[in-house]
Amino acid sequence: MKKYLLILTVLAVTFISCDDELETFPTSQIAADAAFKNEGDFTNALYGMYNDMLQSVDPDGNVKTYYGGALQGYDVMSDNLIISQEGRFSQQFRHDWTYDANGGFSLYLQAVYTVIQDANFILENIDVLEDSSFKNNVKGEALAARALAHFDIVRFFGKIPTQSSDANSSLAMPYVTTPDVNELPARITVSEYYGNLVSDLTSAASLINSSNNGNLQMGKDAVNGILARVYLHMGNWQGAINAANAVSTSVASRSSFTGIWDDSNEDGVIFKLDNDDVTRVTLGVPYNQTTGGIKDEYVPDFEFFQMFDASDIRLTAYMQPNGEFGGSNYNHIIKWYSSVTTTSLGVVDAKVLRASEVMLTKAEAHAELNQDGPALTALDAVRSQRYSGFVSGGESGQELKDAIAKERRLELAFEGSRFTDIKRYGIDVQRSEFGHFADGSGVPATFKTLPASDNRFQVPIPLTEMQLNPNMVQNPGYGD
Repeated sequence: MKKYLLILTVLAVTFISCDDELETFPTSQIAADAAFKNEGDFTNALYGMYNDMLQSVDPDGNVKTYYGGALQGYDVMSDNLIISQEGRFSQQFRHDWTYDANGGFSLYLQAVYTVIQDANFILENIDVLEDSSFKNNVKGEALAARALAHFDIVRFFGKIPTQSSDANSSLAMPYVTTPDVNELPARITVSEYYGNLVSDLTSAASLINSSNNGNLQMGKDAVNGILARVYLHMGNWQGAINAANAVSTSVASRSSFTGIWDDSNEDGVIFKLDNDDVTRVTLGVPYNQTTGGIKDEYVPDFEFFQMFDASDIRLTAYMQPNGEFGGSNYNHIIKWYSSVTTTSLGVVDAKVLRASEVMLTKAEAHAELNQDGPALTALDAVRSQRYSGFVSGGESGQELKDAIAKERRLELAFEGSRFTDIKRYGIDVQRSEFGHFADGSGVPATFKTLPASDNRFQVPIPLTEMQLNPNMVQNPGYGD
C-alpha cells in the first residue's frame, strides 16, 4: 500500500505520495469538486490522517509527533519512571512538573489538532460521495479519529470525570467540528465534551464496515475499544462493559507477546500506525538513545520494576534488566526499541489499542459494579497469558480492584496512560526513594510527589494558543 501524507495547514491542503505529482489547493478556495472528487481522494485523505496521527510537519519545518513518541513519552510525568543521570535530561520539566504556559505542550497540541482538522476536512466533504458502504466507512473512520484525538487532548488539558466531584462542571477544551482555521472556539464543560466523544464514537460504530478494516485503520473493534476507554474515564461502568463486549479481538497469547513489540506478529493488536524506513519515526526517543548501545533518558522507578514477577513475559518484552552502558548497569526500556521490518532502531509500529487493554477495562468496570465474578474472569484472561504457570488469585472486593489496577499498570507501561490513570483514580503521583541504576542505587527522582489536588494534573494551555484565540481560558494556576 502506498503511503500518503495529508498536510492540512492555514494555507493549503496538500496531497503527497511517494510517486504522484503534488497538487495544492488554497484552503480559501477549496471546493468539494476540487479537493475531493472520488473515492480515491477520500482513501488518500484517510491515509494522510493516519500518517499525521503518527507524525506531522508544519510549514516552518517543526516536527510534531502524536503517537510517534510524544504521547508514549508522557509516562515520564508518572510514577513509572525516573530520569537517568547519563541522558540529556530531555523532558525534565514534565518529569519534575515544572511546566508553565510558555511552552512544553504546544507542539503536541498542534499535532493532535492537525489530525482533528484532517478528519473535519473529510467530514465536510463527505457528501461528494454517493450513499454507499464506502462512504459510511470513510465517515466512520473520520469520526472515530476525531474522537480519539479530542480524547487525547482533554485527558491532559482538562479534568477527567472520575477525578473529582467538580470535574464534570469544570472546563475541558474546545470540541472542534469544522476545518475552518479562522474559528476561535471556546472551552466547554467536561460533561459536554465527553458527551461529544460518545456521540462521535457511537455514530462511527454504526457506520464503519462490519468486516474489520485491518488494524492499520479504524475498524469496529477499534471504535468500540476506544468507546470503552472513554466510558471508563467517564465512570460509566455499564457503558464500558457493553463497548468492551462488542470487541471481538482476543488477548495476545504469552507465546506471541514479545513479537508484538518487534512487529514480527500482530496478535491482539486492534489498531496501530504503520511506521517503516520511509516514515522513520523513532518512538523510543523519549526513553533512550541507541548510538553505541542503549543510553537511557529514563529508567523504570526501581519500586515499579520490582512489581514485574520473574515469570511475567512483560519483564523482558518491555525491559532489558541489568543492561550495561558506559560501565554501569541499568534496567533499559526496550518496548519501542526495534522492529524486524525496519533497519533503524526505534522505528517500530505505534500500537494504539490492544485487546488486553479492552479486557482490563471490562474487568475494572465489572469490579466497580461489585460484579466480582466477571471482573475476575476478565482479569485472568490477561494474567493467564502473561505469567508462566499462572494460577488465579481468586481475588474479590478491594483486593480484586487493586489487582486490576496493578495489571493495567504493568500491561500498559510506557504507553503514555499511567499519568492519566493516576489522575482519573484521584490519587497522588508517588515515586520511590530508589535511584536510577539497575539495583535501585544511584540518584533518585528530585520531585517525588504530586498531590491529587494539585493543579498541575491539568497541564497549561500554551501561550501561543492563548494569544491567538481570545476565547481561550487558561487552566487554574498558570496565570491569565
